[in-house]
Amino acid sequence: MEFLLMTEELRYYKLKYEMTKKLEELVIKKGYMQIEPQFFEEYDSFIRMNKRIKKESTVKLLDLDGRILILRPDITTSIIKHVIPKWEENRELKLFYLSTTFSRNQKGAIEEKKQFGVEYLGDSSMKADLEVLKLGFSMLKTFGIEFIAEINNNKFLNTLLEELGFDEEKSTQFKNIIYYKNQDALNQFVNDSNIAVENQDLIKNLLKYQGTIQDIKEKLNPMNLSKKMRDAIDELEFVSKEMDSTDQKYARFDLSAISQYDYYAGITFKIYIEGIPNPIMSGGRYDLLTQRLGKDIPAVGFTLNSADILKEVLKNYE
Repeated sequence: MEFLLMTEELRYYKLKYEMTKKLEELVIKKGYMQIEPQFFEEYDSFIRMNKRIKKESTVKLLDLDGRILILRPDITTSIIKHVIPKWEENRELKLFYLSTTFSRNQKGAIEEKKQFGVEYLGDSSMKADLEVLKLGFSMLKTFGIEFIAEINNNKFLNTLLEELGFDEEKSTQFKNIIYYKNQDALNQFVNDSNIAVENQDLIKNLLKYQGTIQDIKEKLNPMNLSKKMRDAIDELEFVSKEMDSTDQKYARFDLSAISQYDYYAGITFKIYIEGIPNPIMSGGRYDLLTQRLGKDIPAVGFTLNSADILKEVLKNYE
């Protein structure tokens, strides 16, 4: 961010400090402790686990021993890699961080994004999912920011892919279509794939399963869903019912709201504010990541783009 006057710059950093302190106080009251994530990731390892991340968007460098490293594009992976070797069984751990991710934009320039995030490890219950979701809501409400949250359950899509029997390449292609919400490409994908007739309508309409839980259930009612898929919808209904009336007005459920990271395996959410195309906050349950890294640790969390929230706070700052 550039400033013409020193007083403007000092005002900005004063507000940034005050905002960060409020966020820290909020999570500390909930029992979260601060951690400092590492800056570097092994390139091959990261790409193997995140096949839908565009390789050209990562910031690479060469280590002295010839290894290709990247400046971390994702803080959650870095934290879990650090935690796993030291994990103590049968315990819970609540962590928060304020750090930076690095990526390249379409022009090849390096972009730095300041992120504030939380990770809740060791609790597989939906109580933990709800705590993290409500904590995210409370952060934005603390600063008087209006927002909309897209909430999904990745178990629905993951189960569908299992039952369709897609290989890894086909699953990646399908997820990319859903991620970019490309209806024409979805129709073409179904037409070009060997998908049973009874499943074709379900897949072609996947981008339309959104709104309230009742809206989604009504649209899915005539579909032939397995028990695991219906259980995934029941979990979303539980989340909806556990929200108070204040939070319900911010929530919108969407079965096509998926992340570019493939490690989410339960309740997920993306939070948007007016005027910013990308989510200001995103997160969910990512037990799959800990399993892929060598230890089955229940995990749920989110990351907040602190630069974007600061811009919103500045609009109302006097």
